[in-house]
Amino acid sequence: MTLTHRMRHFWQGLLGLALIATAGSAAAAPGVRTVPACTKVNVSATIDVPAGTTWDGLAKYGKWVCLVGTASNMKGTQSESQIPMFKLNNGSTVKNVVIGDGSLGSGTNLAAGGADGVHCYGQCNITNVYWADVGEDGATVKKLSGVTSKLTISGGAAFKAADKLFQHNGDGTLVIQDFYADNIGKLYRSCGNCSTQYARKVTISGVRLGQVNVAGLGVNSSYDSKSGIAGQYDVATITDLVYGGAKPKCEGYVGTGSGNEPVKDSNTSNVARACVFK
Repeated sequence: MTLTHRMRHFWQGLLGLALIATAGSAAAAPGVRTVPACTKVNVSATIDVPAGTTWDGLAKYGKWVCLVGTASNMKGTQSESQIPMFKLNNGSTVKNVVIGDGSLGSGTNLAAGGADGVHCYGQCNITNVYWADVGEDGATVKKLSGVTSKLTISGGAAFKAADKLFQHNGDGTLVIQDFYADNIGKLYRSCGNCSTQYARKVTISGVRLGQVNVAGLGVNSSYDSKSGIAGQYDVATITDLVYGGAKPKCEGYVGTGSGNEPVKDSNTSNVARACVFK
């Protein structure tokens, strides 16, 4: 082998190592994050982001703003009547903004104007968004007829969620990557008793959790006869989830139909097939 060939192999090897390192670091959980300093902007109605467009807070305002709901159904309580701060239509993105007023205290359910977070219809992106004080939920996947749902949450952080942070009601996949959350009930919950049930998927990659009050994730590791999809189950694929607390990282439930309450799945084999740690 000539010197030229040796050098070529050497540099190819270095490139390969660099690519491996880059791929590994892409999934690395972030450190502890805090909410950016922001200027409060009052919001009295849902911000409707048209299909295929991007709502960028930094581009719109030239600085970080924290959006605070002022209408009675945007206060961010646990009332099911709360409306979202953002409605993302198919193919749209929201990025670079703070939701809720983080200055009201350290507890949860503070009615800090977080509304019902972000609703995604179809395929959407939430990028570098901070929930200073989570309202009813941080984000919810809704079903759009004819479209397989996919919500990708990248970057950002969330704080003070009385219940779950990300709610999966529609079908398809929810992706959470490069994210930090603290003082939450659950990071993710697949709907336990929606009127139309689906076997859902969630992908966790590079997520750090601080205080968790119930569980990291709640998935339906089985579905009963009332669900309409008995025999199916959710799958959570979890890579680099950093959490050192006592609550379970992933908890299984028996999904059911509307009007019934889901119970925890006592079948450990079911939970193992639904909570997949890589």
